[in-house]
Amino acid sequence: MSRLSQQVANSITSTTSDDLDARQTDEEQLKSTIFVYDSENYSSAEPQFKSGVKTNVAEKTIEVDEDDFSFIEGDISLMNNSPYPEVREVVPNTDDPTIQINHWRTWTLTTIFVVVFAGVNQFFSLRYPSLTINFLVAQVVAYPVGKFLARVLPDIRFKNSWFNLNPGPYTIKEHGILTICVALTSSTAYAMNILIAQTNFLDRDFGAGYQILLVWTTQCLGYGLAGVSRRFLVDSPAMIWPQTLISVSMFETLHSSKLENAVINGWKISRYYFFLAVFAISFVWYWFPGFLWTGLSYFNFVLWSSETRNNFVVNFIFGVSGGIGAIPITFDYTQISQAMTGSVFATPFWVVANTYASVFIFFIFLLPILYFTNTWDSKYLPVISTSTFDNKQQKYNVTRILQPDFIIDRQKYREYSPLFIPFSYLLSYALNFAAVIGIFIHTYLYHGKEIYGKLKDARHGGEDIHKRLMNQYTEAPDWWYLVLLLITLALSFVTVCNWDTGFPAWGLVIAILISVLNFVPQGLLEGMTNQHVGLNIITELVCGYMLPYRPLANVLFKVYGFIVMRQGLELSRDLKLGRYLKIAPRLLFFMQIWSTLIAGLVNVGIQEWMRHNIKGICLTSQPDGFICANGRTIFNASIIWSLPKYLFSPGQRYNAIMYFFLIGAFAPFFTYALHKKWPHRWFGKINAPVFFTGPGNIPPSTPYNYSVYFVASAILTTIKNKWPRWHGKYNFVMGAAVETGVALAVVLIFLCVQFPGGALEWWGNTVWKDTLDVKGTPFYTLPEGETFGPDKWW
Repeated sequence: MSRLSQQVANSITSTTSDDLDARQTDEEQLKSTIFVYDSENYSSAEPQFKSGVKTNVAEKTIEVDEDDFSFIEGDISLMNNSPYPEVREVVPNTDDPTIQINHWRTWTLTTIFVVVFAGVNQFFSLRYPSLTINFLVAQVVAYPVGKFLARVLPDIRFKNSWFNLNPGPYTIKEHGILTICVALTSSTAYAMNILIAQTNFLDRDFGAGYQILLVWTTQCLGYGLAGVSRRFLVDSPAMIWPQTLISVSMFETLHSSKLENAVINGWKISRYYFFLAVFAISFVWYWFPGFLWTGLSYFNFVLWSSETRNNFVVNFIFGVSGGIGAIPITFDYTQISQAMTGSVFATPFWVVANTYASVFIFFIFLLPILYFTNTWDSKYLPVISTSTFDNKQQKYNVTRILQPDFIIDRQKYREYSPLFIPFSYLLSYALNFAAVIGIFIHTYLYHGKEIYGKLKDARHGGEDIHKRLMNQYTEAPDWWYLVLLLITLALSFVTVCNWDTGFPAWGLVIAILISVLNFVPQGLLEGMTNQHVGLNIITELVCGYMLPYRPLANVLFKVYGFIVMRQGLELSRDLKLGRYLKIAPRLLFFMQIWSTLIAGLVNVGIQEWMRHNIKGICLTSQPDGFICANGRTIFNASIIWSLPKYLFSPGQRYNAIMYFFLIGAFAPFFTYALHKKWPHRWFGKINAPVFFTGPGNIPPSTPYNYSVYFVASAILTTIKNKWPRWHGKYNFVMGAAVETGVALAVVLIFLCVQFPGGALEWWGNTVWKDTLDVKGTPFYTLPEGETFGPDKWW
């Protein structure tokens, strides 16, 4: 029998949790309705209770072999497992609904972890270099803490089981809900970067009430959208949300009691011990590229000799920071993970191939042609840079074109300099323009019928095993999310209209509409590919034309037009993770809202304390590094994107990239025709939105990062094709172990070595920096006092 069968038979109790945990409160009801699927012998599964079990045998159940590593065709409503092999590899097709997790320990531990992670990450977000403690750290640390409490606390019971001092074993569900809440809230809310830009750069401090409302509304608006779109983005079996499989694999590794004695391609080690071994290796190894020998990370070894380090062409070809990285070798996993959204262990290879094809065409082939032909005076600028420049090759000083009220002064702009943008930005902008249009056409062509069917019937297309198991729990109804949406929508209008933000109500309406219209198309893309199309550029561009010369309005338009959607899709991802772990939806709803509200208060409280107690905060001369780099970047971007008419309008320098909107509109028709004609050939798998949005992390990422990501993905895919059973057992476990080891090493190196002032100066940590590549040196260097570019720019 399966592990669930044994658990239910041995541990069924006379009471369950309240309505948050399961619909049934009566033992006989539970016994008569529980679904038990035994993957080892499904067709002849014995009833687990005398009253019987729904096994669907009479409905000609489709048995799915666990060793089948292909997609399974057929009616998913009759399958005893997921039709997707990557899901079958890590997600059990079983559930124990008797597990109670709605108790004080769950709420207390979750609240503590949310407060600690939100507070620490907020504190270090204002420092450069910054530190983000990944939720994987919480996933690892919470396990021994929960196990310890379950072991040592006395078994004192109360009439209300919520208060039982020892609620029982620390289960995968309790561990899962904590991790979900921390993952949703641990990263600093994007609105906090907007607030630091407002208060310390735009000199607009509206007080704590405004700050709390801005954080809460920009996050919870998206939650409402996620809830009402569950039928498209969560319920559908095709929405596997690949990144969640890493987390599920780690949970199963830590909690599974299933014996793994089978020899797989000569490997007998259990997943748990495999995880521990890889985790230890990853943790120890990262100290070398992360601190002891950083040249192993930025492995531009061709440039380490005196003959090559000052040769511009050689630096262009082999550079890893400002070049195209022709030799994709690194010994640092963070160089790999910096490229694409989503783990290399979880992202499908066809997605990686689409992305790298785009990087190769635009950044390895086209960029050198444009640069060395001096298109748009590009030779006066670095090849790849995160900065913009003036006509003296200096970083553009946006304060020189501002009035005292922080509105752009057009006369000062004319007297100062045109804005010059490196090709690393321009090509990313162009591809983003194509992606934001292409994703709508792609969604209509590829998913239009499915969306229409789901609109008419939420169960259109059938329910997979995981949805059917979740039907035992009372669902959080759509109207809960609608109420949340309406409340936060009203508070959003209060936020922007009650204070002198300069952002009109009609502007807020348009910004939210952008988020709403993009939500399902973006969710469909991310749920299948791990990738999404960033809306930060398009929202800044739209606002720059609608509300020109108004930086404060620009940052608010961006946060409501982009972050609302982004935060909502993160909730959709976590709802899918909750589905895989079989966590009661209503409990998950309340805990996610609670965690978000608490984390928002912590974010605002920590940042306000720092603003009033750290001397010189946000100044570039701040001695402890609290220079507010993210806020400064947003401030600079708000100035730049308040001037689009001088950059992208007809007749202006960069107008040509606007044609990528047309390219994005037509490309999906071409890829769809290839897909319909040759669905199983490589060119039938070209995906226009992925192709255009894939390189979106350049800059700060570089072609080098994408190259090493592609190589790593190709190696993992080769292993999958040659040893599918080994890959099925160990791949996601290996991903969880590598990323957790690196995350913990990063934290310890920063807190215990670098933050106290520790440094290691030697050749291996300096040789890679002494190159034109890392210094960001352009091809041409102007003599002192000279300028380049046009004589008139307005």
